[in-house]
Amino acid sequence: MSASIWCKRGIVNERFCFEEETNLTVHKSSLFYPGDDFIVHNSSGEIVFRVESYCPDSRPKDELVLMDSAGTSLVTLHRKKPSLHQRWEGFLGEKKEGQEPIFSIHKSSIIRTI
Repeated sequence: MSASIWCKRGIVNERFCFEEETNLTVHKSSLFYPGDDFIVHNSSGEIVFRVESYCPDSRPKDELVLMDSAGTSLVTLHRKKPSLHQRWEGFLGEKKEGQEPIFSIHKSSIIRTI
């Protein structure tokens, strides 16, 4: 997977903003573990991000955490339910009760609601 990351000011941290196109590679952490855990490497092979869903007992199954290479939580993604278009909300760091999301994304659909 290749991604271009461009920004003038970092929402999470300016160290994740790059002046030029940056190639990132995503690998599933374990082929035998049923969770949604991934490691993201840069072109030098260094770990840039980790995505963890944790085990079912420690975190809701509808949450994913994007972490830096040291394991610091950068963004928590939470699946909004009920949701017609599989909407996810992003929260800065660890999601706290009453915290407002910094962004929302949803799966596109050819069916639009009015």
